[in-house]
Amino acid sequence: MSMYVQILEAAMGERPCTEGVTTTDQALRELHRRRHQLGSVAPGRPGSDWTSAALANQIAYDLALIDFVRSLDIDCEPGAFDQPERQRDELWHALKSRGINWEELDN
Repeated sequence: MSMYVQILEAAMGERPCTEGVTTTDQALRELHRRRHQLGSVAPGRPGSDWTSAALANQIAYDLALIDFVRSLDIDCEPGAFDQPERQRDELWHALKSRGINWEELDN
């Protein structure tokens, strides 16, 4: 198990329990928000710990992606993120096969 998976699983386990189930619309809004935060951390800013911030943004994005695909009854577990980019691509392919295109959702 990769360190990324361990961090992702720990982050998932530490999230507060919410009352009720997250709707697909709520999950999509959170995914949009987290996707836009991915590029918000710039390397090389003096005095900043940009690597930790970038990792936190990646983890938050993947948690939002997991919530979104699960809201559509697509099976997804944090343990599948040994290679995060590949898993993200697979999930987006699964969404596309269901007629969901990110470019359309991003507007």
